[in-house]
Amino acid sequence: MIVIINRGAGHGHAETQARILELFREQAAEPELLVARNGGEMAALAKQAAKSDTDLVVGAGGDGTIDSIASVLAGTGKTLGVLPLGTFNLFAKRLGIPLELEAAVHTALHGRVTTINAAEVNGRTFLSRSSLGLYPLALRHREQMFRRFGRSRFIALISGASALLRWGSIMTIRLTSEGESRLFRTRFGFACNNPEELDYFRLRGRRCIEAGNLALYLPKPLSKRGILRLGLRLLARKTEEKRDFDMICAPELHLDIQPARVPVSLDGEVEMMEAPLHYRLLRGALRVRVPLTHSRRNT
Repeated sequence: MIVIINRGAGHGHAETQARILELFREQAAEPELLVARNGGEMAALAKQAAKSDTDLVVGAGGDGTIDSIASVLAGTGKTLGVLPLGTFNLFAKRLGIPLELEAAVHTALHGRVTTINAAEVNGRTFLSRSSLGLYPLALRHREQMFRRFGRSRFIALISGASALLRWGSIMTIRLTSEGESRLFRTRFGFACNNPEELDYFRLRGRRCIEAGNLALYLPKPLSKRGILRLGLRLLARKTEEKRDFDMICAPELHLDIQPARVPVSLDGEVEMMEAPLHYRLLRGALRVRVPLTHSRRNT
């Protein structure tokens, strides 16, 4: 098997690597450990693992690390094992994977294999979420601020506010799903495929995802002040759907957008795309090792 760990996220120091190898060896396993220095290198290592003859690829890190590896493995037939080392570990919680490292190693080796849905936008695969408009630009700006000033909640807030003042132009979106078309004007939106993320921010949508759909959220406020207030309510987990968002639930979503060139994030990776954007659910695309007693209700 191959284990991929992201040193750039702070989880790749020697003690963590040694402990992971020790736990695998205690269970008579000898994995190949690949250490990425940054997100780009991690994606390259995941692609390398996907092309190898190994059946099991284990991701060790936070949600960003796991999502990045999982999006590469989706549709390849490889099985993902998860060692949750992050702050929130929403992907692991979604599947009942233990947060304690020794138990997570045991699950990666001896758990049963289940399948979960992934998604894609214009042929690019993502696992948990994809955002468009202001939010991807804010993500990129936040990472630049983190590299310069260090990671903290305060820096995250400052970077978000400054991104809003610099960018945040209003998009006109004609959304078509299941034969119906609606018009929206908004500064950003996001499609979600992980109910744990919605639960964390207290957004309704778990039933939508569990029924085999994507949940698309488009915020209602258009003013910069309104978007800033919405951001603060999201951080405080005090949003209200009727006041703050329009939610669309469907397995496929077609978005015609003006302006046509739009920033899009895929589980944290940001790139520019040309509209229209076509979001589509990929049912059962990812194989994952989960505990033997795990319920399938969230898959």
